Amino acid sequence: MQEVQSAILNKLNKLEEQFSAIGEREDHQNSAIYSALVKFQADSKIVNAKACRITWVGIEEHGSEIATHQFDKEALKEIIETSGDDELLGDLNNGKITLHRHPKIKTNSFSRRPRIIKIELRNQELRDRLLMHMRAGRLSMTKEYVHSYARKDYTKEELEYDRSLRKKAGMMNQLEGKLMYVVRDLVIHKLSVPRQLPVKSSIDSSETANTCQSAGETQVSIPTQFTR
Repeated sequence: MQEVQSAILNKLNKLEEQFSAIGEREDHQNSAIYSALVKFQADSKIVNAKACRITWVGIEEHGSEIATHQFDKEALKEIIETSGDDELLGDLNNGKITLHRHPKIKTNSFSRRPRIIKIELRNQELRDRLLMHMRAGRLSMTKEYVHSYARKDYTKEELEYDRSLRKKAGMMNQLEGKLMYVVRDLVIHKLSVPRQLPVKSSIDSSETANTCQSAGETQVSIPTQFTR
């Protein structure tokens, strides 16, 4: 009788251990699912916010934060006023289009590279319209910044991919001995009319593979030696 009871108790203990292990696994699974959902929601908010923003690269800074911000506002105003887009102009006048340098505080006073400008609009449609106007050509206030360009505000992953593309385009241009390949919206394009390679300036040389001009561009496949 005791042997039977012992056997039953052993089986019950084993069952209890199994149920306990199952419970722990479920807790871990639930925790992992919850963490994934939280990250997904956070990432979605970031993506949605970036969908309404433009990043303006290569516009030089001025003597002070106040002077820089004033210049940035006037340069943006010039673009919107010449665009003929009444909705964009109305939003600008009503303070619904904002801009700032990023990072907001200049951490490296010795860096010759200007901080990027981030422009925020009410929605993605307005963002796309303003971006189109900015890419149409440089106006009087920014025409001297020949390496400047406007693009969508990228996520961390998109930024990493963009940098890798610019590096590849730069290598391809060096082999050609001319500016033939440019990066636009995370794609390498081939210019129908190549230009001379620009002299290295305060903007990193890899960024010369970018351009705000869209005329005469054709999308190209990246050669195998540049994709490894």
